[in-house]
Amino acid sequence: MHPRNIYNKEPDFGLLAKEFTSFRPFVKQTGNGRSYIDFKDPEANRELCKCLLKKDFKLDVDFPLDTLCPAVPNRLNYILWLEDLIEDTLPSKKDCRGIDIGVGASCIYPLLGCATNPTWRFLGTEINQRSVDIARQNVRRNLLDEKITIKYNPDPSKIFLVDGDTDYTFSMCNPPFYSSQEEIDQGLLNKELEPSAVCTGSDNEMITKGGEFAFIKLMVMESLQLQQQIHWYTSMIGLKRTIRPLVRLLNDQGITNYTITNFTQGKTVRWAIAWSFHPERPVHVHAIETWRPVYQFEIKLPKEIAFVQECTSDILQDLDINYSVDEEDADEIVLSCKVLGNTWSRAARRQKKRQKLQKEDATDANTTAEAQEPFETSNSLKDFGLI
Repeated sequence: MHPRNIYNKEPDFGLLAKEFTSFRPFVKQTGNGRSYIDFKDPEANRELCKCLLKKDFKLDVDFPLDTLCPAVPNRLNYILWLEDLIEDTLPSKKDCRGIDIGVGASCIYPLLGCATNPTWRFLGTEINQRSVDIARQNVRRNLLDEKITIKYNPDPSKIFLVDGDTDYTFSMCNPPFYSSQEEIDQGLLNKELEPSAVCTGSDNEMITKGGEFAFIKLMVMESLQLQQQIHWYTSMIGLKRTIRPLVRLLNDQGITNYTITNFTQGKTVRWAIAWSFHPERPVHVHAIETWRPVYQFEIKLPKEIAFVQECTSDILQDLDINYSVDEEDADEIVLSCKVLGNTWSRAARRQKKRQKLQKEDATDANTTAEAQEPFETSNSLKDFGLI
């Protein structure tokens, strides 16, 4: 759980039942008086979701039983992670504009995002017309028409429905995890223990050709065209085995600014990936160390910050890297570098040394040649009788 997630402490189902009569029929008592619900009951899950959104975020949300029932704590984790990502790389950015790909009937991410961040705005896209209609009803019900726009996507092979003139702070997505119903069934068979909760969802919410890797790969390839129009491209990952090929894909496409995190809710673990074509790199955002880009590191030096700046400047000058000091105070100095080519590898440094030696040899040769040339006097010196 994210440390700011209000559900680090499990909700008291008994108190929730007292506040919401619609939730009361689903609450049961253990022998010691502890309240609980049957998470295998789709109606209980839906009612819990609706009550939590109403109680904690003042959101009035409804959706059919045959569509995905969002686990509120897990969805909130994603929103909080995006907040951290923005704060770490765009600290002055307040009026954020996001895209939710596959917004679903509940419209959970835009609603949660706007409820926790009043200056945020969202574009939600969806390939299922019925889910589009229900999502729009949820937006209207919460009087968020001016902040949330829902678009129907008629082409499942296209991910981003963005206008050429509009920039976005981030995109987010909870893609279909599986490639077929057989893969879902096999996943259930491979579990050592029986699942503790039921998973509802329509086929288009659960299944896509090629599974989640193919879906996110399509996002990556489209992002190569959009580049900096979206500052952070992000997606949830449901299967751990998807992470390695995604990282390989990013590196193959020359995308080196990325980070990977994980979300935990009870026994359920999900992951998320973010990548960007902008230079700002996340440093303090929670990330899985195993999947950090190899060049990215953070160290603490037992020296004054001015001393560190001086040494860093010397290194950058030695590498012929242009830089500027963006911010400078007693606690923080930010150096922005612009690199036009590889000047730091062993091959590059050897080439620089060879060029320096060749230049020195050429200078020595010219000096020797000039010394050997006969001295020619000028007529003016002769005229003055000096020679």
